[in-house]
Amino acid sequence: MLLLTSSNAELNIKVIISVGNEMITNYDLDKEINYLNVITLGQIKKLDDQESKKVAIDSLVKDKIKITALSNYKNIIIKDEMLNNQIIKTSQKIGFRSFEDFVTFLKFQEYELDEFKKKILLELKWNQLVYQFYKNQIIIDKEKIDEKLKILIAEQKKNVNVEYLVYEIFIENAAIKELNKKSEEISTENNIVNENQDGIIIETESASYNNKKKLIDSEKSIKEAIDVIIEDQITIDDLIKNIKKKGFENTAIQFSSSPSAQQGGKLGWVGESKFSQLLLKFIKKTKIGSITKPIPISGGILILKVENKRIEENKIDLEKKMQELIDIEKNRQLNNFSTHYFNQVKNNIKIKYFND
Repeated sequence: MLLLTSSNAELNIKVIISVGNEMITNYDLDKEINYLNVITLGQIKKLDDQESKKVAIDSLVKDKIKITALSNYKNIIIKDEMLNNQIIKTSQKIGFRSFEDFVTFLKFQEYELDEFKKKILLELKWNQLVYQFYKNQIIIDKEKIDEKLKILIAEQKKNVNVEYLVYEIFIENAAIKELNKKSEEISTENNIVNENQDGIIIETESASYNNKKKLIDSEKSIKEAIDVIIEDQITIDDLIKNIKKKGFENTAIQFSSSPSAQQGGKLGWVGESKFSQLLLKFIKKTKIGSITKPIPISGGILILKVENKRIEENKIDLEKKMQELIDIEKNRQLNNFSTHYFNQVKNNIKIKYFND
């Protein structure tokens, strides 16, 4: 046990989880919840203490797994310019118009900018590691890109662009305890969506939250949060009930396996051409403000919320749009590679939860 003494209080710092040789303390848990409040614009504080701690612990464990993997590759260097640009980009995604406003917000939340930089730096290094490993395995299907571009050109001729404000929840097969048969009865030509062919865009940026700092030092509450992690399976029916009771965004934060989870599942405004034809059918027949039926895809279940719809004039720079479509496909494949590599690393690391 470590003992930290200040003029105001004494804080017992205890190790609550070990991830290989990396340790997570109750103090780390306190900081992580504060971080999640910063990046998620208000949803964490809507969860009860046990749920918010579960989300924070899950995030910390993932970070420690990535740190362990990166410890074997000291040659990965992120330039200051790239780091600073990513910090600014992230602050804009959160919703701040200027970096100065973001820094002021961090001070209000009692969260250090240097700590935020460490978080961004870790993700940049991890992404670079994944890219180095898998860059030669990225395959761009030119016919698919050309087909999507044709759809864009057709939309341009109509002089309108239909976009949907979409949120997602993705539940991996391993986290599904019991797939309700009624939820599986989906009237489509093909029941299973192949994510390699029909994957939607997944943003990894996070939103922001405003919550007061709250110290996590209750051994009982930490134990409760850890117990929730162990019981990590959920039925589809329970998931739908949770959405109705606590809202789509809170449910995404708690249960979604997608990188968009911390942002409440928000994918933002997505044009029709960026969805597979099958997913677009689900979206089009879903009322604004409603959710789709559970959609079986390879690896799990996908539920989309169609928050809004808009139609705008569409003037396309075809060369630029072509590159955007290629980049989207590259990022989609890299996200898949990242998940695959992460699970490989995780399977070789011993994770221990201390309940005492």
